[in-house]
Amino acid sequence: MKLDSSIGAVVTGAASGLGEATARALAAQGVRVAVFDMNEAKGEAVAREIGGVFCKCNVTSEEEVDAAFAKARAAHG
Repeated sequence: MKLDSSIGAVVTGAASGLGEATARALAAQGVRVAVFDMNEAKGEAVAREIGGVFCKCNVTSEEEVDAAFAKARAAHG
């Protein structure tokens, strides 16, 4: 799979565990990553470290998901 800066990815649960590892691995390949998580402090830190954007999001809420995708699109096109 081709991974580079032409790709934008959304990773849910990206503030910890497998989600964080996935976000870091994608960013290491140049992918523009949106960190979706409910943990603001950790999510902001991960996004800052990988050059991504943090979007506070409870994936069980349609409104929060819509807002998070809008923020991700605004940041990454």
